[in-house]
Amino acid sequence: MRRSRILCILSLPGFDATNCATRQSFNSHFRLTELADCKTRFLYEFLLPFLRSLYDFADRICYARGIMGRTRPRSGLTPLASPMNSLTNPIGDFGAMNWYIRTRKMRLGFTLSVSMTVALAFVLGLPGFAQTKSQPGLTAAHVLSGEEGAGAGGVANSSAAKTETPASAPDPEISPAVARQLAAMQAEIDELRAELRSRAAGEVASMKVAEALSPKPGEVSGTKLAITDPEIKPAASASPIASAPVTLAAARATVDNAQVTSGLPQEPVPSAPFAYADWTWLNGNPRNKDAVWDSKFFTPEVRIDTNYVMDFNHPRDDTIGGSTEIFRSNEIQVEQISFGGNFHWQNVNARILTMNGMFGVTTPRNDASPGRGQWDLRGAYKYVSEANGGYHFDVNHGLNVDAGIFVSYIGLFSYYNFDNWAYQPSYVSSNTPWFFNGVRIQWFPTDKLKIEPWIINGWQSYGRYGSKPGLGGQILYRPKPWVSLVFNNYGMGEDTLGNGNGQFGRSRIHTDNSVEVKYYDRPDQFLDKMAFSLTGDLGCEYGASGNFVSAQGRTINNNVNCHHNTATSSKQTFAGWMLYNRWWFKKDLYAVTVGGGAMDNPGRYLTLLPPINGADAISGSPYFTQNPGDPFKAWDTSLTFDWMPKQYITFRVEYGYRHSDVPYWTGRGGITPSINTTPSTVPNPAAGTIVPGTIFVPGPFLSATPGFTCVAATGWCPDLRKDEPSMRYAIMVKF
Repeated sequence: MRRSRILCILSLPGFDATNCATRQSFNSHFRLTELADCKTRFLYEFLLPFLRSLYDFADRICYARGIMGRTRPRSGLTPLASPMNSLTNPIGDFGAMNWYIRTRKMRLGFTLSVSMTVALAFVLGLPGFAQTKSQPGLTAAHVLSGEEGAGAGGVANSSAAKTETPASAPDPEISPAVARQLAAMQAEIDELRAELRSRAAGEVASMKVAEALSPKPGEVSGTKLAITDPEIKPAASASPIASAPVTLAAARATVDNAQVTSGLPQEPVPSAPFAYADWTWLNGNPRNKDAVWDSKFFTPEVRIDTNYVMDFNHPRDDTIGGSTEIFRSNEIQVEQISFGGNFHWQNVNARILTMNGMFGVTTPRNDASPGRGQWDLRGAYKYVSEANGGYHFDVNHGLNVDAGIFVSYIGLFSYYNFDNWAYQPSYVSSNTPWFFNGVRIQWFPTDKLKIEPWIINGWQSYGRYGSKPGLGGQILYRPKPWVSLVFNNYGMGEDTLGNGNGQFGRSRIHTDNSVEVKYYDRPDQFLDKMAFSLTGDLGCEYGASGNFVSAQGRTINNNVNCHHNTATSSKQTFAGWMLYNRWWFKKDLYAVTVGGGAMDNPGRYLTLLPPINGADAISGSPYFTQNPGDPFKAWDTSLTFDWMPKQYITFRVEYGYRHSDVPYWTGRGGITPSINTTPSTVPNPAAGTIVPGTIFVPGPFLSATPGFTCVAATGWCPDLRKDEPSMRYAIMVKF
């Protein structure tokens, strides 16, 4: 090989004249066909000027060796440049001559190394060469002739153009022997080009057939890509060379797929449910667009919610009642401390989220089901807000079957304040379930619809109240990116704790329906979004039998119905609504929400029991009764301002006002006896008892104890008011 010959000459410690004499034999055995592929041929043409210099240098070395051996230089060689031109005594100047040869060899060796490195990097990195072997449409002939991306016509035109180009004049510095060899090599290259062009004509025809079978944009091998965002479009290729591998690979895959499926198209891959739009604007949805950390196995979640509430009633015991979000006044409290996340592997999934902070003790006290039977269900579950596991089936757009504790979205608002537009939601959210314990099935027949049946123990209950489980379900429909419709329904459950081991026989039905609409969306404006949510609820209880005598001496019939009061039955219903409107500013950096709602709940079965003297859902309270027929109406409003410098944190300031038609909210005197002998702990067997010496006298029907009024005498009475204005400050974090 000619390259091997040069390396051999340059690597010898001493030059031998026979090496120069045999150079012609080495050159005669060199053929371009020995180059393995198009890359090597291109590299050879790129390095041809350097090879000429190297050959000339080799001849000059032979000339110098001839001087040393008293031989004459070969014809056609010019004298060497300084210092060889001034050799008057070659034998005496042997050291200078040897130094000159070594120096020139080192320079040209370095030049060759750099040139080869650059050429190799260029050849190996050139997209056209990377595609030469795998793409019939981009052949070696195109590359050698400078016709990347050309078709058959382009090859012919280029060939004609090259035919008309006159031959370049011979270089006077190249010896006739080298010139003859280069001419022979050029002829061989031309022959190879002609052969490759003839092959290219057939390959172009094959490529056209493949392109005819290639999938359309957005498809690969007959399968549609799951591009769910209408704003996302296939990217245009930067050049024909860059687009070639995609087109040809897709075409070949299509041909292969057609052979396997015998021409039958594959079913499209279903898109992820609701993935076609951004839903972070929704009330009740977290607004995080990115996960801080994720993996194929686990997606973590951390929530911290800290608040300060200033109740303008200034209760002396700092206790706030009638809420599932605010509990203490004039104190900094950590509302929620939650750690957990989602586990997912091979269609098996599990979710766990702990619940510490105020939520860990305030939510369980509203569940009376642990009062039936044994074992401490509150202790088992009170520090967990979500704990469920299940399996994902690849049916339609997804089918999930999960069992355990999962959050409820009856009432639209999320259990977690970070996700909501307001800190203290209205009654149809605050007084309806935050969690269920049971089995849920989530079926996504389309990417815009979810159907979710529930088989649960009861209405926000760890266990059952009676002999029947609760049944329910949700239908979530989001036909457009700017609207969301949710319908929740519940029935059959017996959710009132009664006498005789809980077999009270009173059933509950409830419907909750919400619509959310984003009616303004201008991301480039200072006021960039506006949306509203509207929720309406209806429900009732029916059934039961017998009667009992209340703490005030009234005889109460247990039987209730959904329509009207009779001599033996009381109307037990719930009706409520809430409406919120939200404005976002400066690319969602700020937001303002105005809203409120109202409720009417005769029988008070969904009215939150104030923790008077430590009362909870099991104990009840003689100071605020929840008997059939007891009246309760209330309304509220709030104004909320949010500053959201990052998607993981919200600084919130909110003013809220709540009003009821009976004394209900904590007044200045508080709702805890001065001796505080029965603090509000869970569980608390002595909770809700009457302080000795307290008496009840006849009073107005619209009272905490309808028809009676509490008189302290030597005992104690809570200070209950009809109004509660407050300021709420919160810092909420979610990762």
